Amino acid sequence: MLIRVEHTTKYSYSEPVLASTQYLRMTPHSGRTQAVESWKLTVPGASTQEWTDQYGNLCHTLTVNKPITSLEIRVSGLVRTRNTDGIVGLSQSELPPGLYLRETEYTACTPSLKKYAEAFRAAVEKDPIEGLHKIMLQIADDVSYSPGETHVHTKGAEALEQGQGVCQDHAHIFCTICRCLGVPARYVSGYLGEDMEQAGQASSHAWAEALVDKLGWVSFDPTNRSSATEAHIRSAVGLDYAEASPIRGVRSGGGIETMSAHVAFPSQGQSQNQTQGQGPSQAQSQ
Repeated sequence: MLIRVEHTTKYSYSEPVLASTQYLRMTPHSGRTQAVESWKLTVPGASTQEWTDQYGNLCHTLTVNKPITSLEIRVSGLVRTRNTDGIVGLSQSELPPGLYLRETEYTACTPSLKKYAEAFRAAVEKDPIEGLHKIMLQIADDVSYSPGETHVHTKGAEALEQGQGVCQDHAHIFCTICRCLGVPARYVSGYLGEDMEQAGQASSHAWAEALVDKLGWVSFDPTNRSSATEAHIRSAVGLDYAEASPIRGVRSGGGIETMSAHVAFPSQGQSQNQTQGQGPSQAQSQ
């Protein structure tokens, strides 16, 4: 499937931002599941420097050194995706699997979540793929897709207890359960370029991958009750949202920040708009 992506994120500030540094993970790279035919990042009035992080994500450091009251980040490009039945496999240079068992602030295995995870241990040990699919489907049943009920700082255990969340929360819960059971798992950010039953609209998206013997990384998308399809575009991976979020950074000044995001897939004729007071950059006044 050939997918055209147009993603614009706009920030406005009630007071001038004196300086800002943002880390952007908004550039997908080619691999088994996709081939990037073209991609462009544009940030008027700011400088960017490209680099690759420890997970192999293509990143950019965005720097603003003069006072601004607004900032616009645009990415666009063409990605040709492939149907791999959710199997991502292994890259030529992989980090030690044990790294993906680490607990983070978002994926802390609380006593209640550990008890929840233990119910799946026998199934995962008997048949990893079938067991992991059971986890994925149970998360979808127990945590309804409810935009606005959680935020970028919500932990997986909190969303599970609340019984409501979005794709970010579903991915955190899945990763937490896997790690509690000794299965390496990682968070994935990217795009969903097709109308899916659960997500309801084309959008920026998040899901998870688990490391399965003889298969490598296998994707699981609890929000849509499926493994990743050719509608999914992978942009970045990490232990959690903090390491794979599209935009994350700090600023000095700025007062109150307002963020709006627009993701469009012109070839499909679908788009999504998002508006919220505190953007996904998790920008903090200093």
